[in-house]
This record gives sequence, C-alpha cells and structure tokens, in this order.
Amino acid sequence: MKHIKILKEDIELARKMSNNMGALNNSITKGQGNIIGNPIEPVIKLTANPKTAVSMKEHVDLDVSKILKREMNMDQAGDELIKTTIRTASGRLTCAETLGHKEFIMTKLYRSA
Repeated sequence: MKHIKILKEDIELARKMSNNMGALNNSITKGQGNIIGNPIEPVIKLTANPKTAVSMKEHVDLDVSKILKREMNMDQAGDELIKTTIRTASGRLTCAETLGHKEFIMTKLYRSA
C-alpha cells in the first residue's frame, strides 16, 4: 500500500485561497502529488509531470503532460483547464470529491471566550 503524506500547509493554503479570493474552486498543480480535497469547494488538480499523471491518475483531474512531449501547447492546455473548470462549475465532481477527500483545517484567529 502506498502512503501519501498530506502537508498541513497544503490544506491551509487551499482554505486561505477559498476565503481570501472567493474562489469558485481551487486549481492545484501537482508535482509529486498529494490527495487533499476540501469540503467547501471543489479542488481541481492538474499535472504536467508524466510520472505523477500515471502514478496518481485517480487523483488528477487534468493531465497536461503532453506539453513536455510537444504534443500539446500552452494554449491547448489552457483551453483544457477552462473546459475542466466549466464542467466542475456545472456540477461534475472532481477526483477528490469522487474519492471522498474532505481534508480541512479551521484556523484559530482569535482566542475564544
């Protein structure tokens, strides 16, 4: 069984992006990969790393690794990201949602009474 380390900082970043930018969804680029999700908003995961695209395919919503093989250009990759974002905004579940990942950290900003 393969274990994947989920960094607290990754979850915190996703939460901050949601709160501070009013994002409809989070698009996270995947290097070596992690599996975080979010119970509040969809997390779209994309990668251009061919090894990650294969080893974590069930966690990756958009594989743009063809850029590295020159089988896809940046405009095409951007178009695919827009299409993926529109499908997600229209109700399609992301991989994280399908797999039930709902990692979340509630940051304590003030001392409670």
